Amino acid sequence: MLELKDSNVTNYNYEDILQSFNLKIRKCLQNTPYQEREDLEQEIHMKIFEKLNVINNLEVPGFFDFLNVNGLKRQN
Repeated sequence: MLELKDSNVTNYNYEDILQSFNLKIRKCLQNTPYQEREDLEQEIHMKIFEKLNVINNLEVPGFFDFLNVNGLKRQN
């Protein structure tokens, strides 16, 4: 499992994440024609970067916010 040093993804963390996926990406790209491998690898890296930005900007609700949203109103 990949563990990040910070809760936010930075450029340094981004490089670590790409390194952890590189072996799998290259293994999967063996099934594609040689001429298209580099382009596909760049596209995959771009998609990973886009998804990391989405995850990084995602706001997770607090415990009581989660309960209120799910209809379990907090009782005082």
